[in-house]
Amino acid sequence: MKQKRIYRNLFGIFLLITIFLTGCGKEEEKDVIKIESPEAGLVFQISKEYQEKGIKIEGPFEDFAGNDSIGIFWYYTPVTDKLVEDLMALSEEEFTEEILIEFYKQMGIHSKCLMNITIIEEQNYKEAIESGRTIDELSDWNPVEEFGINDGYVYLLSIPENDTSGMEEKEKTQYEECSAYMQTVKKNLSFMKKEAVSNVESLFPEQIPAFTAKDLDGNTVTESIFAEKDLTVVNIWGTFCTPCVQEMPELGEWAKSMPDNVQIVGLIADISGDEDTKRHDLAVTITEKANADFTQIIANADFASIMNWVTGVPTTLFVDKEGKLVGEPIIGADVAGYKKFVEDYFSEQ
Repeated sequence: MKQKRIYRNLFGIFLLITIFLTGCGKEEEKDVIKIESPEAGLVFQISKEYQEKGIKIEGPFEDFAGNDSIGIFWYYTPVTDKLVEDLMALSEEEFTEEILIEFYKQMGIHSKCLMNITIIEEQNYKEAIESGRTIDELSDWNPVEEFGINDGYVYLLSIPENDTSGMEEKEKTQYEECSAYMQTVKKNLSFMKKEAVSNVESLFPEQIPAFTAKDLDGNTVTESIFAEKDLTVVNIWGTFCTPCVQEMPELGEWAKSMPDNVQIVGLIADISGDEDTKRHDLAVTITEKANADFTQIIANADFASIMNWVTGVPTTLFVDKEGKLVGEPIIGADVAGYKKFVEDYFSEQ
């Protein structure tokens, strides 16, 4: 399960960096930056030196047990940046599922989770411990310790020991330096008031916000797109999400056979503005290869109320012609589930 968690985090890294990474405060001392995460209720202090060595804070996001989790990851950028560049340089014919799987495998070798903090409601934590569960089971990371209690939440902290197989000596040395630095990060880690964002139902919006955005072809798209059909399936995805890419051909096929009063729209979560041409081009390659020629909208700040709720991709929403979200979202790739929702929705009308 720990390995699955690591790869789940890796699949979501580009989405989570864009959506959830909070801003930096002023320098508290030379070369050290204070990074506040009110969603997690934590204040990190990370030196510029180690940020330049590839350390990034990611999260908070929801783990498999439904708890908030925030992590510090390390990327050996001489390799990981090249992996990304090479992937984006591939032609449509060269861009295959096998290539993408190998990409994730290599990213797993050259990027590691250095620290994970699982955040559990205090009452839930007490009940779990009283029932005989261990903190290892609650956090799913090893080794793990109880770091503290803040605003009614228990914080479980882990600095995992990672496999360094496949690393060259220089890379391994840099990883070990960054891993050892986590003890300093832990020592300086402090609490702040935690924003209440852990309950999915409380975050689930009722309406798609008004927006003006671009699609992959550069066309302007607004919320009026929903008025064109009785129901719209909104598939939120990222270019670095294997399940997203794997289901795209099936979504493209389904889009061509939908009833006239139903449509599917993609919402791409990890393209960071007009200057992010690499991910834009990658998204074009993915959709063209999959024959998914339905509208693909590039998420911008107008979608904040939606994207702040999303904890992973793909996430699929269902929207009526008035822009209201109907039913429950489906998290994870499940085309059969999307189709069943559409069928059930109209059968109940």
